[in-house]
Amino acid sequence: MSGPRFRRYGGATTCFEIDMSPSHRLLVDMGTGALSIHDDLPAEGALWFSVLLTHLHWDHTLAIPFFMPLYHPANRFDFYGHPALGLSIDNAIDWVMRPPWFPTTFKGTPAEKRYHHLDGDPVMIGDVEVRNARLHHPDGVTSYRMSRDGVTVVVATDVEHGDTESDEELLELAAGADLLFYDAQYLPEEHETSRAGWGHSTWKAAVELAKAANVGRLVLTSHDPSRTDDQVDMILEMAQAEFPDTEAAAEGMKIQVG
Repeated sequence: MSGPRFRRYGGATTCFEIDMSPSHRLLVDMGTGALSIHDDLPAEGALWFSVLLTHLHWDHTLAIPFFMPLYHPANRFDFYGHPALGLSIDNAIDWVMRPPWFPTTFKGTPAEKRYHHLDGDPVMIGDVEVRNARLHHPDGVTSYRMSRDGVTVVVATDVEHGDTESDEELLELAAGADLLFYDAQYLPEEHETSRAGWGHSTWKAAVELAKAANVGRLVLTSHDPSRTDDQVDMILEMAQAEFPDTEAAAEGMKIQVG
């Protein structure tokens, strides 16, 4: 959503960036938040983007057709993720980024593109070790644990609590993390009465996970699109009462870890 009531937290969809170097960018998802990276790119030289995809729902891939580095042949993209309903990463994106939905195809963009289908084993991206876990969400979702120089960040967006296997996987993935991003789209009462099975979690589940996993800091993310700034503030206040080191994700937020 946009407008005066949504300006502090913003209306961009999910994209996280882990600082690597000016020419190598590590992204988690490419929602519309990725478009703000345009203003921070070097004017010259080839660029390398490593993209960890949590899943391929539109709100997490909407920036791809409009991401200008895709249209430069000197640039390279490495996409990491799990196949979606039997579709490879490239075919899944290409199915929706093509005429008549878009004037060019994804596969037809000039940048070099490589695809890495995850099997549960850790991968190295530069000097960052990346572990992953498949969790509970419609069509599945992948959460990531990224570690470098003894500092760990976990991104667990678009995950629904309450599935025993998924909850145990995430607890193990998040254990001892310095920073945890966790889906808090719904209020507990919303989830209980009308949103169970929709693939999202609550601030209460976020706090319980942060405590159980002994994480250092918690950031609530994946806010409900209709949630105003004041309503997000209210959720944040309730979460901080139980886990003081809690913040709410906001468009353009920068966090120093370690």
